Amino acid sequence: MNKHILMVIDHQLNPEKYTKEQLKQNYADAAAAYYADADAAYDAAAAYFAAYTADAADNAAYAIDQYLKHTGENKQEYINAINKDNKQ
Repeated sequence: MNKHILMVIDHQLNPEKYTKEQLKQNYADAAAAYYADADAAYDAAAAYFAAYTADAADNAAYAIDQYLKHTGENKQEYINAINKDNKQ
């Protein structure tokens, strides 16, 4: 599970949960992951783009969809993790 994608999905579901600074930090961290690991470049790039566009719902949704298609991960697993964290 990609922590950057997790935050962007969480932001989509809970728009008031994160500050602009937290979203910017997520973007910076995703960018660092993108530049640091060439083997996971596509996955990191999708997370990077999603984090960058977290406030632009259509762009973030597209980036998340592309990430999930490429990795084969299931969006519902991310939503379940978010819901579990929100219950604690």
